[in-house]
Amino acid sequence: MNQLQVLLHTALIDSGHIEKCGLLIRDTSQIKTTSVGYKLEQSDVDTLVNAFNQPTLLRKKGLYFNEVYYTCIRADNEAIYAKENNRGLILIKTKVYVLFGTFNDRMNPAIAIEAIEKLGDYFKAKEQQ
Repeated sequence: MNQLQVLLHTALIDSGHIEKCGLLIRDTSQIKTTSVGYKLEQSDVDTLVNAFNQPTLLRKKGLYFNEVYYTCIRADNEAIYAKENNRGLILIKTKVYVLFGTFNDRMNPAIAIEAIEKLGDYFKAKEQQ
């Protein structure tokens, strides 16, 4: 595992409330890193990176990611929360990255959101230095 994968696993996967996660580079729509073994299609990367471009439309139409259609619960310039039944997707935008994580029906959505938000705050703070 590289250093960023270790960070994702320590902060998110090891919490027991994030199933899969990743860090995407906003400007180039490239994958910086993902949780171990998680493979993303380029179309999914593009979907997540571009999700912040039209939050109003996203709130109306939802988001199709990783072969799942998610209903949008929150969408603004900093965060997107979406769900499909008892599963969810959380995205946090920083200056450089889009941090995302998914959770399943055995995980607590509030704790999943808190974990992603805290790691997002970490990246935002690092970008200010």
